[in-house]
Amino acid sequence: MNFERNIKTYYFYSTFAELLILGPVMTLFLIAKGCSFTEIMLLQSISAITQVLFEVPTGAVADKQGRKVSILLSSAIWAISLFIYIIGKTFIVFAAAETIFSLGASLKSGADSALIYDSLVSVKKEGEYQKVEGKARSYALYAQAIGSVLSGFIYEVNIYLPMAVSIIFMIVTFIITLFFYEPPYQKETQHEGVNYYRQISDSSRYIFKHEKLKAVVLFCTVFFIFYRAGFWYYQPYMEAVNIPVKYFGIIFFLFNITAAFISKRSHYIMEKTKPRTLSFLALLMGASFFLMGTVKIWPGFLAILLQQVARGLYGPVTTKYINKHIPSDKRATILSFSSLSCNIAVAVTFPFMGMLKDHADIFSTHLVLTAAMVISMGACTRYMNKRIGKRRGADTLTLKP
Repeated sequence: MNFERNIKTYYFYSTFAELLILGPVMTLFLIAKGCSFTEIMLLQSISAITQVLFEVPTGAVADKQGRKVSILLSSAIWAISLFIYIIGKTFIVFAAAETIFSLGASLKSGADSALIYDSLVSVKKEGEYQKVEGKARSYALYAQAIGSVLSGFIYEVNIYLPMAVSIIFMIVTFIITLFFYEPPYQKETQHEGVNYYRQISDSSRYIFKHEKLKAVVLFCTVFFIFYRAGFWYYQPYMEAVNIPVKYFGIIFFLFNITAAFISKRSHYIMEKTKPRTLSFLALLMGASFFLMGTVKIWPGFLAILLQQVARGLYGPVTTKYINKHIPSDKRATILSFSSLSCNIAVAVTFPFMGMLKDHADIFSTHLVLTAAMVISMGACTRYMNKRIGKRRGADTLTLKP
C-alpha cells in the first residue's frame, strides 16, 4: 500500500477535522441558550469527566480495531452532538450533547497522530514527524482563522448557523478519512486477539516505569489546565476592555493566523529553544495571564497572542516528546493516557475556575491564574529534579527529544 499517500491525506484531514467555527461565539451561544458562566464551565467539567471515562478504552480501540475506524466514528459522533446543541433547550440536554461530543473527542485523541506517525515509520521517514505534524496543524489553524471570521458574520444572521456549518465540515472530514490506509502495525498484533484489558494495563505500566515519559505527561497535565481555561476567558476579557462583539470574529482570525504561522515553524522554534522548549511554553502562558491581569484597556487583548504562540507549539512539541518514547503497538493508548491525565485535571479544577470568575472580575482572575501557574510549574520543576536526577539549578522542563 502507498503509505506516502496518508501524508497528503492527513493535510486535507487536518484542515477539516477540527473546523468547528464556534470559538468566537460559543460562549455567546450558550448564554443565548440560557446558560450562566458557571454552567458553561460546568459543561467543560462534564466534558473532561466523559473523556476520563472513555479516553483510554477508546485509545485501545484505536490500537486494536484500527486508527481509521476510530477517526471515522469520531467525526460522525461530533456531527450528532452539534445537532443536539441546535435542538437543545435545557442544561441537561446540553450536558448530554457535551458528553457525546467528548466521546467523539476521545475516539479521535491520539488515533490520528498515531496513524500518521506509523505511516511515516512504514516509509522510514519518522524523523519528519514533527515537520509533518506542524504543517498539518498550521493548515488546521489557517482554516479555523477563516472560519472565525465567517462565524461572526453568520452568527449575526442566525445563532444556529455556525453549528450547522460545523456539521457539514464533520461530514467532509468523514469522507476524507475514508481515503486513509491503515498502517501495517495491526498485522503484527492481530493474532493476539482483542484484549483491551491487557492493552490498557501494559500501556499504563510502561508509562509508570518510564521516567522521562512520566515527566512529560506531568508537564502536559499541569500546562493543559491553564491552556484550556485561558480560552474561556477570552470573551469576558474582550468585553471588559470594551471591544464590540462584532469584532470578535476578526480578532479570533488574528489569533488563529498567529497560531498557524507558529505551528508551521514549530520544528524551527523547537531547535532554537531546546533544551528549554517546555519552559518556553510555560513562560508564554504566564506572561499572557499577567498582562491580561494588569492591562485594562483594549490593546490588552494583544497579550492573548502569546497564548496563540503556545497554542501553535503545544501539539507538535508535546506529541514529539511523547511519541519519541513509546512503541508503535501502544502508541494510541499511551497518547490517550496523556489526554486522560489532562482531562482529570480539568474536571477537578474547572468548577473552581467558574467560581473564581463569579466572585472576581476578569483582571483579578488572570492575576490569580498567573500566581497559580508559577506555583504549579515550580512544583513540576521539583518533581523532575527528583525523578530525572537533573543537577541542582538545571531547568527540568528541558527534556531533549
